[in-house]
Amino acid sequence: MTCAQGVFLAGLALILLAVGAFGAVMLRAAARSDGGAYPTRSLFWRLVRSPAERTEYHRWAFYLHRLTGVLVFGFLALHLSDIALYGFGPSAYANVHRLYGTAVLRVFECGLLFAILFHTLNGLRLILVDLADLGVLGARRLLEAVALLTAALGIAGSAVILGPVIS
Repeated sequence: MTCAQGVFLAGLALILLAVGAFGAVMLRAAARSDGGAYPTRSLFWRLVRSPAERTEYHRWAFYLHRLTGVLVFGFLALHLSDIALYGFGPSAYANVHRLYGTAVLRVFECGLLFAILFHTLNGLRLILVDLADLGVLGARRLLEAVALLTAALGIAGSAVILGPVIS
């Protein structure tokens, strides 16, 4: 492993640690202010309420939107730093980009794809909810569409990303 690859992997580990810490802090805050962050029997009963009373899905979408935003920002910072390696020479740049072809980093790229898809689609959903005043039921339907599109596009994109490793 070259020095540039080591620095890149250390940066990736730092970003994943920061995202995990942010998620833990967010879940602790949810437990204090929103009635609990963990899947429990009370969460199930909150989820089976009528659509007019149910805001649980939107609360979790809010938390996931924040978490994916931190993840995407961290990746963007890491990506800009690995692009900047070209200033140190093409060999340093090529060494780091060889890591992207490994199976482990391709799995991370699949996770990043899901995060980018959810963050983008949920952001567009939030804009539509604010501008169109869709109400609770319309917002819930849009959230379900976001989840469905994220899953469908994420699975299709993951097949493309993991294709060279699998075959």
